[in-house]
Amino acid sequence: MPRTIDHDARRQQIGEAVWRLVLREGVGAVSLRTVAAEADLVLGSLRHSFPTKAELLAFAMRLAHERAAARVARHAGVQDPRRRVVAALRELLPLDDERTVEMRVHLALMAEGPRHEELTALADAAHDAIRGLCLRCLTELRDAGLVAPDRHLGRETTALHALVDGLALHAMRDPRRRRAAVHALDEHLDALAGAPV
Repeated sequence: MPRTIDHDARRQQIGEAVWRLVLREGVGAVSLRTVAAEADLVLGSLRHSFPTKAELLAFAMRLAHERAAARVARHAGVQDPRRRVVAALRELLPLDDERTVEMRVHLALMAEGPRHEELTALADAAHDAIRGLCLRCLTELRDAGLVAPDRHLGRETTALHALVDGLALHAMRDPRRRRAAVHALDEHLDALAGAPV
């Protein structure tokens, strides 16, 4: 009986092989040959799914974004709006090895944007998605009476987005700052209930 191939699992295996190469040796080390070796696949099998390096890099970036989005979505059923928002926003912070790896891969691939247009488009889409998440979180908090009514949601969205991005970079650079990042996010959300400064 012929062996059935789980194509989704195979693509995940390939994406993770790209991640390992990027983290260990940099984006320049990624080629069809090196990824096939890293994923323990025959080169022809890899070419069947990803004919070019550009397609490999784009898939690796999409994989990081999809996993982060899936983690955020898992919190949608949390009833308490404050807990739901905090849980979703924490998924954007590198608070464990999984999220740290995804963020490092995203940043490394984003830096390749000038050479690969699709990576720039994917990075822009991720940026917009995070801003959209920040706006949704603030809207939910406002509807629950946890954001002062005179707060301008557009400005607060920009501020929250910038805070999350900054805290993520700090926590990625030094894992000892993870607790401080969580505390700073909590303090910022607490302060939204008061009048703007």
